[in-house]
Amino acid sequence: MDIHRAKEIMESPQIINVEYRGVAVHIDQVFESNAYAEIHYEDGTVANAPLSDLREN
Repeated sequence: MDIHRAKEIMESPQIINVEYRGVAVHIDQVFESNAYAEIHYEDGTVANAPLSDLREN
């Protein structure tokens, strides 16, 4: 996923399905300087993921 699309999804009022390694996640923050995102899983666990590993459904 590119930085622009990740930011659009994060700022969207609609729910847009995103997966990280096949698991549903929510994007909380996008770090433009290193192309990473802070994400959280459905159970609340927080992680950092490279944008290239995020997939929009």
